[in-house]
Amino acid sequence: MGCSEVPSTDIPASLAAASDIQYRPERFPGRGDIKELVEQILRSEGVPREVGALVWIESDFSVGCYSRMGAAGPWQLMPTTGRELGLKIDDYIDERYSWVASTRAAARYLTHLHNIFDDWSLAIAAYNCGPGRVQAGLRQGGSTFGEIELPGETDVFVPRFASAAEAYVQVELDSDKLAVVWVPSGFDLRLLAAETGLNIDILMDFNRSYLFEKTPAEAEAWEILVPVEYAAEVFNTAWAIDPARYLVKEGDSWNWIASAMGVSSEVLMGLNSAGSLQPGMHICIPESQRQPVNAGYVENPQFIRYTVRMGDTLGEIAAGVGVSSREVAVWNEMSPGDTIFPGDVLLLRRSGSSSVQEPIESGPALPSAGEIDIVSGGGRIEHIVIEGDTLWDLAIRYGVSIEQIMYLNSLENNILSLGDILVIIPE
Repeated sequence: MGCSEVPSTDIPASLAAASDIQYRPERFPGRGDIKELVEQILRSEGVPREVGALVWIESDFSVGCYSRMGAAGPWQLMPTTGRELGLKIDDYIDERYSWVASTRAAARYLTHLHNIFDDWSLAIAAYNCGPGRVQAGLRQGGSTFGEIELPGETDVFVPRFASAAEAYVQVELDSDKLAVVWVPSGFDLRLLAAETGLNIDILMDFNRSYLFEKTPAEAEAWEILVPVEYAAEVFNTAWAIDPARYLVKEGDSWNWIASAMGVSSEVLMGLNSAGSLQPGMHICIPESQRQPVNAGYVENPQFIRYTVRMGDTLGEIAAGVGVSSREVAVWNEMSPGDTIFPGDVLLLRRSGSSSVQEPIESGPALPSAGEIDIVSGGGRIEHIVIEGDTLWDLAIRYGVSIEQIMYLNSLENNILSLGDILVIIPE
């Protein structure tokens, strides 16, 4: 990775003082080796090191972080955003959980945003609410953060980043080194634990993007992250052994092999018709018993997505589905007092599926499906372009690609006009 110096952000100190949360270096939640890795990648991509403070705000430096809205990993990327940035996301791998891949992707996205606005405070704002919302604010007047109208969440987010960035650059931690190593496709990573003595929990904590502890079958090789002192042995071992079976060695026992691979000895012995182990024999490895990092987040068919319209209030929207504004706020990880804006997307639980019993507030009925955007797999949506809409934002909102929107609507460029009706078919 490159080591040239990268300029700092231009975010004024006054924003840090305005933050509702004052971050302190002694409260930094991350590990020194991960912080150093993030900074190395940011530097190689030409991004100021203090931008790593975004990980502090977004995920508390927890690689397994996910939200009910579908954002995942240390940088809290949405699935569509991740794919647009080149990350592999499917049933077997989710590179939003990769420290290396997700940091590269986030760095390139932030560089793109900074190239648009030439201002880091606006780039950070766009990271939170989307570039379309920032561009819409600029068109309405003002040229800097604080002068333009943005969602309430973003008005809070940017000062928090400024405070976290000030604290982040003061953090000093003893740090071991990490290394990125290429291993074969279709490779069971637990074999590395057994063959090299690398603790299976440490190995998988560094490589949570491999949801079932195996590299995907496609491609020729995949990156894994390991402590630098294991790098050479891991590389040589990975390319020398059977990628799916364990070769028994002198002194091995069922209990030791099971422990090294993170499974129970009963499961391991049951799969291999347990008997005496002989050096030189191969044994099969059972499926991982560890829960995939993304198991807590699944698309919930009980929810719909509602696009906020002009004049909507949280209380009226909540009343339309027979719940309180507090409950809608909980579903969307916000406060009941937060301001909502036209174009915001809220998760709403379908009628009859609410698990919280509360008095139903009076209010107007929620508009019908013909009047709002309800996202459901396979359905056709006709989206009316409003102020601030961009193809990027619409792709993220509906979980589709920009190319799909352009193809379905015969668009030759990314220019949208107010009032245009776009056909969108959510995936």
